[in-house]
Amino acid sequence: MKAKSIKGNSTEEISAALSGSMTDGFKPTLAIVFLSMKQDRNAISKLLGEKGVSVFGATTNGEFIDESLGRESVVMLLLDMNPAYFNVLFTEYPEKNYREVARQQAEKAKQLFPN
Repeated sequence: MKAKSIKGNSTEEISAALSGSMTDGFKPTLAIVFLSMKQDRNAISKLLGEKGVSVFGATTNGEFIDESLGRESVVMLLLDMNPAYFNVLFTEYPEKNYREVARQQAEKAKQLFPN
């Protein structure tokens, strides 16, 4: 598995960095993303989805990459992990029943990955 980290201050910068990271044949399948709430998370998600990259991420109040700290930016770790080895599950919990939702997600994960 290879991994590369990229950063940017806009969707356009992330798009360019993502394209640049792939010039050597690198094909990421998973992105661990941290981005400022001031960034367009929907556009970033769409960009990654169009490239076939699953997203695991969070909004933050400060983003870190390669021992530096950013503000109002986007940073991500791109991985070329075999898609059979991971699954991103998402469930909303509007009633704030996070313990029950977490239990249900754990049950789903156990069905997907019994080992």
